[in-house]
Amino acid sequence: MSEAIKKTQEMLAKHHRNGEVFAQLMKDTFESRFNETFWAFWEESIRPHLSDSPTVLDLGTGPGLFLRALVEQYPEVKAYGVECAPYMLNAVDSLPDNAKIITADLHDPHLPLEDNSVDAAVASVVLHEMHQPVKTLLEIQRCLKPGGVFYVLDWVRAPLDIYLENSDVKPFDRNTPAEALEDLFVHFIEHNRFSREDLEFLLHNTGFEILQSTPLVEGRQARILAKKR
Repeated sequence: MSEAIKKTQEMLAKHHRNGEVFAQLMKDTFESRFNETFWAFWEESIRPHLSDSPTVLDLGTGPGLFLRALVEQYPEVKAYGVECAPYMLNAVDSLPDNAKIITADLHDPHLPLEDNSVDAAVASVVLHEMHQPVKTLLEIQRCLKPGGVFYVLDWVRAPLDIYLENSDVKPFDRNTPAEALEDLFVHFIEHNRFSREDLEFLLHNTGFEILQSTPLVEGRQARILAKKR
């Protein structure tokens, strides 16, 4: 295993605090994240771009639940997930034959996929965890077919007051432990790494055309659909 991927694994472990607990959280909250609204968006905005036997790539796939849900709803899909966190890989249950997980470091991925072979890629709440997403965006652009689409949903920069209002921690209570405050503000920095405009800028400069860009959750999230130029 390379030193680079070890460094990314260490970064993710620090970001997620308790990896096993976080992996279970991803399982517990899957249906609320990939809900009817998501699948309606998929049908309306992503599926029209897919071929009859499409290949779909899921970045930061975690326990792989999206891969399973995708091929259950669309049996004609060949689904690949990318993950490197050991606690996520350990949490993966058996997958259908047409779903596979690739172990790779998204900070500098070299995916075993041919140029122009992927119909759609998904990055759901992934890019904000990365120190830099440029190498990933370039690799996705390489893998996507001309006109292939890239779905991005992520936390984006928001004012501190809005961020704190949506926290369970009471930051200005004298009885709030210092450890809780540190965790709150570390996550604020992580979740505010990029603005929606930053993500659009990065996508534009890595070979994508923005099709849709929508602020969500009081501007704390962005949903972007981009197409390979």
